[in-house]
Amino acid sequence: MDNIFLVIITALISGLLATIITIIWQRKSAKYNKKLEVFQVMMAYRYMIHSEESVRAINSVDVIFYENNNVRNALKDFLNEAGKKAEFNPNIGDKYLKLLEEMANTLHLNDIHWDEIKQSYYPDGLAQKIQDEALLRKVQIENALIASKSNEEGNTPSNNQFMEQLAVELIPEMIKNPEKLKALVEISDKIKKDGNN
Repeated sequence: MDNIFLVIITALISGLLATIITIIWQRKSAKYNKKLEVFQVMMAYRYMIHSEESVRAINSVDVIFYENNNVRNALKDFLNEAGKKAEFNPNIGDKYLKLLEEMANTLHLNDIHWDEIKQSYYPDGLAQKIQDEALLRKVQIENALIASKSNEEGNTPSNNQFMEQLAVELIPEMIKNPEKLKALVEISDKIKKDGNN
C-alpha cells in the first residue's frame, strides 16, 4: 500500500513539475518572440525610421524590453537625440543603430554587430515611389482645398483650371523624370476623354 501511495505521489509531483516547467518555458518563449518581433520590424525599417511601422516598434520598446536596462538606456539616448529640434541631426541615426545593437545583444544574436546593422537596402525605385506618393498626396490635398474654396465662393473649378493648377505643381518634378511626364500626359488625355463623354 505504501508503495502504491509513493508511486501516485511521485506521478503527481512529476506531472505538476512538468506542467510548471512548460508554463515557465512558454512564457519565456513568448517574451523572447515579442522582443524578436519588435527587433525585426526596427531592422526592416532602419532605412526609414520615421515610417509608421518603425515608430510603433520604437514606442513599444520600453514595455517589451522593460527588464533590459541597456536597451532602455539606449532608447532614452535615442529619444533625447530625436527630441532635439534641429533641421538635420546626424546623431539620431547613430543612436538608433546603438539601440538596435543593444537589442541584438539582449536577444543573444551575437553575430549581429554595428557594421551589419548599419548596412541596409534602400533601392532608388522605392525612394522614387515614396516621393511620387507624397507628391500625389500633396496634389490631392491642394485640389481638395481648391475645390472647397471654390464651393464656398459659389463657383466650381473647371477641368482646365484643375489641369493648370496640376501642371504648375507637377511640371518641375516631371522634367526631372521623363517617365513621369509621359504618365501625366496619359492622365491628362484620360481626363479630357472623360470630360467629353
